[in-house]
Amino acid sequence: MDEGRALALGGVLAPEALARFEPVPSGLIDFGFGSGRFWVNVDLENASDISGTWWVTHDIPVAESLHVQIVPEGPGALPRQLLALTDRSPFSERSIANRHLVSEITLGPSEKATLLVDYTSAQAKEMPLFIEAVPRFFSRTQSETVEIVALTALVLGMGVISTIYHYGLAERPGVAYGIYVLSGAGLLVHMEGYAFQYIWPNWPALNQIALPIIGTLFVALGTNFVSRFTQSERFHPRLHKRAVPLIALLTGMAAASPFLVSFDWFKYAVLFSILLGTLTQILLAVAAFSRKQSGSSALLLGFGALASSISFGVLGYLTEGLFEQELAGSAIRFGFLAEAAAFAAAIALRVRATRKQRDASMTAQLQISEDRLKLSEALRRAEEDRQEASNAAGRSRAALATTAHDMRQPLEALQLVLKGGETEPGRLTSSLDYLKDILQRGLEIDASPLGTGDADPPEGHAAERFEVSVVLRNLQGMFAAEAQQRGVDLRVVDSSAVLVADPLAVLRILGNLVSNVLQHGNPSRVLVGCRRSSGGVRFEIYDDGKGVSEAKIATSLRAGEKGEGSDGQGLGLAIVSELAAQAGMDFSLNSRRGQETQARLSIANILSKPLLQGA
Repeated sequence: MDEGRALALGGVLAPEALARFEPVPSGLIDFGFGSGRFWVNVDLENASDISGTWWVTHDIPVAESLHVQIVPEGPGALPRQLLALTDRSPFSERSIANRHLVSEITLGPSEKATLLVDYTSAQAKEMPLFIEAVPRFFSRTQSETVEIVALTALVLGMGVISTIYHYGLAERPGVAYGIYVLSGAGLLVHMEGYAFQYIWPNWPALNQIALPIIGTLFVALGTNFVSRFTQSERFHPRLHKRAVPLIALLTGMAAASPFLVSFDWFKYAVLFSILLGTLTQILLAVAAFSRKQSGSSALLLGFGALASSISFGVLGYLTEGLFEQELAGSAIRFGFLAEAAAFAAAIALRVRATRKQRDASMTAQLQISEDRLKLSEALRRAEEDRQEASNAAGRSRAALATTAHDMRQPLEALQLVLKGGETEPGRLTSSLDYLKDILQRGLEIDASPLGTGDADPPEGHAAERFEVSVVLRNLQGMFAAEAQQRGVDLRVVDSSAVLVADPLAVLRILGNLVSNVLQHGNPSRVLVGCRRSSGGVRFEIYDDGKGVSEAKIATSLRAGEKGEGSDGQGLGLAIVSELAAQAGMDFSLNSRRGQETQARLSIANILSKPLLQGA
């Protein structure tokens, strides 16, 4: 070993340097891990009386540099370079395009020569060495290829079938197994040299780091799959808590491999983590077997075979020259095959168990379905009854809230009249009659569903023929005292029009509008009257109060929306809008902030009598 990588070819061939070479008893040359350059010296002799050609196979897992030279025996003989590669050399720079690293030597009759191989590697320094005739080389490698392709095809085939079946049973574990199988196939293809030959021949840098990346990811994905298959989070929480960080560790090592693979401590850490991952897979399979999970026995057998083969390969990396690399490769290939076959059996057992469970549950499910139909019908009827009661209660609550709001107006008018000491019968009568009509409508008609079980909406007052002046005089009587107290000039212009409508609805709408203006509009002048309009009468209310914005008008028409600075319930304009819509009247409100407000109530179908001349 040339620790400082300082020796040249001449120095190695010097007698004192040749004395430092030690014999290797087999065709496997293994120096373990190390950062130095390693030299291999092979004495060659053509024992026949004819010239011959041989191919030398000197596979190295990943070489940073590799030089193969032949030095003929005899004075003045010059060395001849057979192969020179570095970690930047693409696949095309190999003298013989083969997945194995191969050099060709030719020796004349009885010729002797020395074969010198020097190499450095960031990974294991293991180098199987074969020197064989060309036909023998092709015979051996073709047999290997047939074996590898057949086994890989079987692994992939059974893996795909198992993935499909498992995906049908449980979606996520099925996907996890499919990814795991693909990573295993990728590991096989790379370990046998096909990846560099066919997949990334122009990416030698990737070839240098692919094995620790694919290897650690393969074990991480396998641990993830067996954890999902055995439902470790649910049934074996302690094992699950150990498996999750181990999966993260292996994944992190895969990500760190491009940067740390040249350090010996990292190589040992990767091998130790791979062994720990395979052990965790076995423990999870044993835990599933202990609780008699369907298919767990086959799972244990498959992962046991694969873990044994992987451990066998790792042992080969950790020990120098224990067994040949090809033996470890064959063990891993057959481990994959055993795992694929065992898991196919595990899937079959789980399918069988699932069918039994399904058949057992179908009878119970049919009975449950019948019971659910009966219960659903009963619930449907109960829901209809509940909805009818809810609708009735809702209408009653709305009617009571509206009635309570409208009662405030006549009561306040009565209070003001009585406080002022006035005894004018017209004002008292108007307020009392209005209060009586509101109570009759709100508590006897509109609220009738409450407590009676009647789910049908109440019918409103029928339209009747009346004089507009009746409504206007009632307004004057109800709000005169309040307007006087607030210092507002309230003018109600009389009209001789006669129309057909709901008089209480008209009075309630106009009363709410006038009350709203007096209480919240801060006006100095309010004018109420009616005008001739296209095919009907239009009541109009003008005030010179503070006004509101258009946006605020839109929100004020919704129940519960109060005006700025209002201490009311936010029902006035909402009641107006709803009553107008129910009675088929057209209500509109226009205002300019800080100026005037105009409220209009248009009613069609008036009788042919004279209207008020202006207002």
